Amino acid sequence: MAPVTFAGALVGVSLLGAGWSRLSAGRLERRDASVQRFRQRVRSNWLYAAVLFVGVVWWTNADRAVLTAAGLPADWPWTVLGWALIAVGAAVVATVSYLGAFPVARRVRGVDMGAGTAAAKMFRYHLVIAALVFCVVTVVQAELRYAETNGILTLFALGTAAYVFSTPLVGVSQTTTVPDDTTRERLDRLCDRAGLSVARIRLLDGGGHRSDHLTRGPVGRRTLFLTDSLLDRYDDETVAALLALDAARLGRFVYELRLFTVTAVAGLVVWGVGRSPFGFALSFLAFAGVGVILLVTGEYASKRLIYRADEAAAERVGRAVVADALDATADEADTGRAGSRLSFEPSLASRIERLRDGSGAGEAGA
Repeated sequence: MAPVTFAGALVGVSLLGAGWSRLSAGRLERRDASVQRFRQRVRSNWLYAAVLFVGVVWWTNADRAVLTAAGLPADWPWTVLGWALIAVGAAVVATVSYLGAFPVARRVRGVDMGAGTAAAKMFRYHLVIAALVFCVVTVVQAELRYAETNGILTLFALGTAAYVFSTPLVGVSQTTTVPDDTTRERLDRLCDRAGLSVARIRLLDGGGHRSDHLTRGPVGRRTLFLTDSLLDRYDDETVAALLALDAARLGRFVYELRLFTVTAVAGLVVWGVGRSPFGFALSFLAFAGVGVILLVTGEYASKRLIYRADEAAAERVGRAVVADALDATADEADTGRAGSRLSFEPSLASRIERLRDGSGAGEAGA
């Protein structure tokens, strides 16, 4: 019955996620919601479905039962094989959940893409995420069993790896291409105007609707990733302003601050659980409390740095140009929970307002 339980969870949660995604996407379409809002909802739906699948499998011990049915031991380290099975299953569930909203997404975004192509792209993306989570869980569990550091060294090693290898991680999870000579000349000119220095430039497949851009990699080896849709839909003024914002953020180490904050908070929680110097419950609450304080502090610092980066970009290419660029891409920007108390990003509206009225100019120079 073990394979039936696992397969039942896989199929059942997949169908549930796909059905819910279809219903919620339909409601957003009827409300004429923005592309940004649509993307956020679709992403949250497949994430919830994947988490539900993992919870069901662990609650029923279906992964261990599958190992036993296959004639393998169900204890450590064989349990790692069960976790790998869960990771692949979670990627499948997330992809099927996304496909539930795909017909609506295709209409909302106005793109012509086959379901098979979309499924292949999303499964690749979800599988990379699942593999990363699997690696973190496995390595932390190994350190908890064989070392006295309670997983802290592993977390900081993984945080360092996320910084050093952030460029290849983007390349693994998404399709990238080398720009042709004409596009490369255009981007070199725009990067020079924006003050953005990168070692490489790679184009992402925007599918005709994604206008994303990001710069990743350690200092001196950074790579600019941007979608072909961004270059097709916006003029040089807008693209230069967006690149100037990237350059200003890099100069203030915004990404590094976020990565350090998240890693430090995770390390505190794991340390509190592993060491438990005051008993499990009290230790967890104490270390988690310190972690929350650190997280809030990191979020506040990140928002202040982003405001200052906006001012630096405005000085580089013009205040109105930056504000107009943010406004032009507002409907497409994947801002997540930007502006909330649990976000590293200030709201896009507040950034645009500060740029237009010049309210942040004095602070930026402080």
